[in-house]
Amino acid sequence: ELLKHLEWLSNAGVDHVTVAIPYLTELIKSQFPHLKVEVSTIAHVNSVARAKLFESLGADSIILHSNVNRDFRLLQAIRNAVKCELGVLTNSLCLYQCPYEYYHNNTLGHASQNHNSLNGFYMDYCVTHCTLERFRDTSQFIKSRWIRPEDIPIYEEIGIDFFKIAGRALPSEWIINATLAYSSGQCQENLCDILYVPNPKIDYADPVLASTQTARIVSPPKVYIDNQALEGFVDFFKKQDCLSGCDYCNYCQKTADKVVRLDRHETDEYASVFKSFLNDLTSSRIFLAKKY
Repeated sequence: ELLKHLEWLSNAGVDHVTVAIPYLTELIKSQFPHLKVEVSTIAHVNSVARAKLFESLGADSIILHSNVNRDFRLLQAIRNAVKCELGVLTNSLCLYQCPYEYYHNNTLGHASQNHNSLNGFYMDYCVTHCTLERFRDTSQFIKSRWIRPEDIPIYEEIGIDFFKIAGRALPSEWIINATLAYSSGQCQENLCDILYVPNPKIDYADPVLASTQTARIVSPPKVYIDNQALEGFVDFFKKQDCLSGCDYCNYCQKTADKVVRLDRHETDEYASVFKSFLNDLTSSRIFLAKKY
């Protein structure tokens, strides 16, 4: 079935495929050598060793994992080690070193299976947790490894060949706005307008109520990140070791206090519903709803 699908893509004139599995990289380059293979960011290429491995399997380009976006020493080392094209993801608001990431990618893969008995039903425990963490701790908005449009030249100087913009499932207007910002190298006001992360609208029914009754409907709070106030922000990371932890460094929290603005009442209300949902999920209460 996989080979038939690749054959169909090839016959359709596709010239470029993105994969996250080493086996697929090797298979495609062996049986469809005319197809260019790009390694996805979810392959977690975050070291010289991993980049060299994928290049040896035939990868034509690699999108590095976003966790390395502000590790400039490592970016330069990877660039020096491989000849294939390198790209970075510019605008993800996912948590830095997110502990849910591997599990999240796994569950999303299973949720999209067309033979799954759940018929596409999926409770996103991971997004619920990381969204709650972000609104509980505003420094997470800064710790996320997004790249300001104004800082693109820093990466070009290192030798990064291309820049991937997340958010393909969003409306065309949003995609055009984000693309214009990165292609022009400037974002005039709210950086959050071009950053991507799922912030779900909560439509949550309390398990003790009838299934047709909704306890609360809460939309995500509006977040404002003052991009102009972030000028020079990234320079700090050129010598900083973030992997060793944040206990001795308060840079991101201090920055968040200056540039992140949100309505605390809206945020608290939004977070409270997430907490209720997680409590019902971890206690299994959500699976014990009465049938009507």
